[in-house]
Amino acid sequence: MNKLTALFVMFLLLLTFSINKIVSGTRQQLRNNLNGKVLRVVTGHFPPVISVLRNSSGHIIGYGDKLYHHLLYLSEKLHFTFVIFPAAENTNGIKQNGTWNGVIGALTRDEADLGLVPVAISLDRHEAIEFSGRVGGDYTGILVKYPHGSVSFTSAFDVFSPGVWIGWVVSAVVVVVISTFLTYVTRRSHLNEESGTGPGTFAWYLYSVMISQGSYFPSRQPSQKLLAATWCFVSFVFVNIYNSTLTSYMSVTYQKPEVNSFYDLAAATSYKATILTGSIQEIDLMESNNWAMKIVADRIEKCSSDCKKFSVQELVLPLLDNKDYVSILPVRIGSSLMQKYNSERVKCRLALAYEKTSWLPMFFAVQKNSPYHEEINRE
Repeated sequence: MNKLTALFVMFLLLLTFSINKIVSGTRQQLRNNLNGKVLRVVTGHFPPVISVLRNSSGHIIGYGDKLYHHLLYLSEKLHFTFVIFPAAENTNGIKQNGTWNGVIGALTRDEADLGLVPVAISLDRHEAIEFSGRVGGDYTGILVKYPHGSVSFTSAFDVFSPGVWIGWVVSAVVVVVISTFLTYVTRRSHLNEESGTGPGTFAWYLYSVMISQGSYFPSRQPSQKLLAATWCFVSFVFVNIYNSTLTSYMSVTYQKPEVNSFYDLAAATSYKATILTGSIQEIDLMESNNWAMKIVADRIEKCSSDCKKFSVQELVLPLLDNKDYVSILPVRIGSSLMQKYNSERVKCRLALAYEKTSWLPMFFAVQKNSPYHEEINRE
């Protein structure tokens, strides 16, 4: 029995060792697919995620930012070298007459093995390339001109929402009605010889409480006194909250942009929107079922080259020139542009609108059936 147990334990140990060896060999084999290879890498200029660095003459002197450093890490980890070059068109890719340009075009024409740009998933793109090695994600936002400061002329009413004001008026009417009902019941029951307090007198009393927070109550009926005391307490709290909040409202400068959402942009017919050609923002707009986004997409199509841009610099120039433009772009790029241009002067020049659309994951792009897909995913 002991011999059988010993043999069984030895068998399990040998089996475990064999499985580990097979798994290790498989992993090593997968990781060796890039070992010693020269990878052709195509990219674009999309700061702050990837930048093509040029000198004053426009010649390329290097590459930088997050994705380039990621490529350096992959190169060292997987033991490959690379040749990197910018796409002929500075775009992730536009499909025209069945043919792609930009980064995706270079991959489909077998001019490159890896697209070093953040690519979001769409059906057309999936038919042309594989998405590999998740590199984060981002929201879509609207970059606008920094709004001028102003003081609201409706501050006295902005303290509370319309619903609060309506509720307050309704509650005053209800209190007057209850007071009238109590007076009527008292007269009918002959509980008090006093003629009671009429609706008009009680309403004026409520108003005086709101204005001066104190007044002589013209009734001796306990029920009405209790009702008035409750109203006085609530009024005291309400008025004090109102006064303190109104002071801050009158002293604060409002800086709300004219375009704060896609609905505002659709309604503002004088505004145009710039967008990166071939970006996921353009694709989402063109395919959206939202009525506001459809209007914005139609305007972008009509204004064509005035709205569709191939670089971040072109994207933001109309805003910096104080024209009626906004830019639809990834929030990370918008934040980078704000940091750059708002720090150049004492006065801020750019801001992000309040609305952000859904978060989208981003990936590297590789050829269909690429032998390097799994390794890039692993690392």
